[in-house]
Amino acid sequence: MRERNPFLCKKGFYVTEMNFGDCPGDGYKLLSTTDLRGPFKTLKRAQEVFKSMITKEEWNFGIRGPEHSRENQSYKTIWYPTLAQNSY
Repeated sequence: MRERNPFLCKKGFYVTEMNFGDCPGDGYKLLSTTDLRGPFKTLKRAQEVFKSMITKEEWNFGIRGPEHSRENQSYKTIWYPTLAQNSY
């Protein structure tokens, strides 16, 4: 699997493993990502694949795609809901 800069993604959706760790002086944060599946043309398809991959309630996986603004938020994000709904 290739390491990509997730912020450069302009199209497509990916099921992505999020690798967190403790950074001295900065706390617990996202250190890197690894794309496991994708690209998918639609968020709905990425959510279906995500659901079929995840069997436990706890996971370190997410869906990422092109940068966008979410409802009621003033900042942009590359992360999308993992469930077929508009919010977490």
